[in-house]
Amino acid sequence: MTGAVVVDIPLRWSDMDAQGHVNNVRISELVQESRNQAFYTNGAQEMLDTGIVVVSQDVEFLASFVVDGSPLRVAVGCSQLGAARTVLDYRAWHHDVEVARARGLICPFDFDAGRPRRLTDGERGAFESMTVEPQQWKPLTVVDVSETGDIVEVPIRWSDVDRQGHVNNVSLAGYLQEARILATTAWSPGMRRAGDHLWVVVRQDIRYRRQVLPDQRSCRVHTALTRLGTSSMTLAGSIETQQGSALDAATVLVCVDPDTGTSVPIDDQTRQALSAHLVSL
Repeated sequence: MTGAVVVDIPLRWSDMDAQGHVNNVRISELVQESRNQAFYTNGAQEMLDTGIVVVSQDVEFLASFVVDGSPLRVAVGCSQLGAARTVLDYRAWHHDVEVARARGLICPFDFDAGRPRRLTDGERGAFESMTVEPQQWKPLTVVDVSETGDIVEVPIRWSDVDRQGHVNNVSLAGYLQEARILATTAWSPGMRRAGDHLWVVVRQDIRYRRQVLPDQRSCRVHTALTRLGTSSMTLAGSIETQQGSALDAATVLVCVDPDTGTSVPIDDQTRQALSAHLVSL
């Protein structure tokens, strides 16, 4: 990523979760922060003032890490540039270990007119200055499950709303996490954090369809189990609105040994309980 803008993002103790490492949703938030910092570095900050929308974001979590005073170093590059959309690629390191990579499709958006707008010449030049080769990604199927799966009602908090007046895309990823944990632990006690194994998120792809506005007060989040492997599973998630799905997501979790960090088979009791919730789409 020779054209990438490299930024250092300080970590906070609150970025870590109950499993003792930086939480996956926090990593998505740090990716967002690195994008904004890169925009101020390369001259694309006008987009932050006029408005952007995130159309999609895919994140692969490569290694767990903890808060220890060292920043997260993120390289942000542009791998695809259109008239009104941009694909950004991210690679993140902590202590020279690559811990995550991501890609996101963003569009400049005119919130007064309620529609996307074309890139200005200045914005186009800023993105051209950070051109990189696209990363290779294994496809992950993302489906709408807003009419199936287990439903969890997640309240919208005041702090979830960003300067554009809608619920921030990272906050929506947090809603998926909240619903996923409540749904899966209701399916099986084996999904709870236990001494002999942990469940970690290794991949999450999100497709954003519609804005979620704060006057909705809460979100109905649907979670469905779509694949059950030897040591991993794939969950589909959708956030329901009156106009249709606000987003659809696919999340891959792996069962790991907490001491070695390597994957382990799902135990028979947990597998049997989960199998009862497997859906065919």
